[in-house]
Amino acid sequence: MADPRQEARRTAGRLVTLTRAGQLDAVTGSLTLLGFAGQRQEQRLRLILGALIEGLAVMVVHRAAAMGMTGTFGADLRGADAASVDIDGLTPPVRATVRALLAAVNGCPQDAEDQVALALAGGAKTNVEVIVLALRWTANALEWCADTDRPTWLDLKAG
Repeated sequence: MADPRQEARRTAGRLVTLTRAGQLDAVTGSLTLLGFAGQRQEQRLRLILGALIEGLAVMVVHRAAAMGMTGTFGADLRGADAASVDIDGLTPPVRATVRALLAAVNGCPQDAEDQVALALAGGAKTNVEVIVLALRWTANALEWCADTDRPTWLDLKAG
């Protein structure tokens, strides 16, 4: 039987590729089907979001290290108008997703996992929105991330 975490990484990698290609309808359709497929698939969605957060954290940490930045990381959240946004003003699923990323970047995997579970507690539609958000973050990170700094499961040259 396949390792569920490896399977989730492969799925996340495919979803990132689709996101980068602008195929968001295919992404949301796939995630929607998973969301309605029962409890086993809910766990799969949790693993997919967890893989995206973990992969993104690896890229952020590598980029920060390359820039000589170390220590505890925080987030400067900005809205579309570039104005500062208070994390408590975000919807609970988005807030939990941001906190999951911060926990992963700061080396707290259990806290990240707990926040992923909270992020995906809002129902099927919200779950799709949160995973698409993490997919967009990951796709954007791949634009500035050196090839050697990305997780191997995000090897975009592999099919």
